[in-house]
Amino acid sequence: MQPQASVRFIDCAALPPEPWANGNGTTRTIARGPSNRTDVGWRVSLVTLNGAAKFSQFSGFNRTLLLLDEGSVDLHSQDGQLVARTGQPVHFSGDLHVWVSMMTNAVNVLNVITQRDNYRAAVSIASNSLRITPAQTHLLICLAGQWTVSSSVLRDVLLTPMKGIWTEGRQEDLDLRPFGPGAQLVSIAIETVERLAASN
Repeated sequence: MQPQASVRFIDCAALPPEPWANGNGTTRTIARGPSNRTDVGWRVSLVTLNGAAKFSQFSGFNRTLLLLDEGSVDLHSQDGQLVARTGQPVHFSGDLHVWVSMMTNAVNVLNVITQRDNYRAAVSIASNSLRITPAQTHLLICLAGQWTVSSSVLRDVLLTPMKGIWTEGRQEDLDLRPFGPGAQLVSIAIETVERLAASN
């Protein structure tokens, strides 16, 4: 089922935090879908890690973690160790038991989960002007500096840090332009496995 075409605006700072039971983190849900189902097919959230913590298992899901703050975070699992570094997406299976070592300071990470049998997510960082054709579901969030988003229906929409747009079922190209030193934007493109298979 194709999602109804829409554009929504995101303000991560305005999202209510959901404290973890162990007190070592909070989650702010940015987007989730699909809207026509009660279970989660995919979810994008902003997570604040306050110390050593264990991630919830999501069996049957793939996960991507993107560290937003400076530094690195050590991720441990029964498969070994991964290091999440600023601006470099880390991918791992939601089937794994994953935990984080004790950290000196709290850090923020972007967390993307997709149901393995039905969805795929591509997470990338942009720092230069570009034109993209949106995925079936597409989130664009400014991380630093300022960005404008333009298309046949959007006119120079300004994105400041931790604000963005979430498009569903849009087909028109989007022109993305950065302003300010060190401007960065994260792109999260989510497609159904069925649609990807049909395009190959």
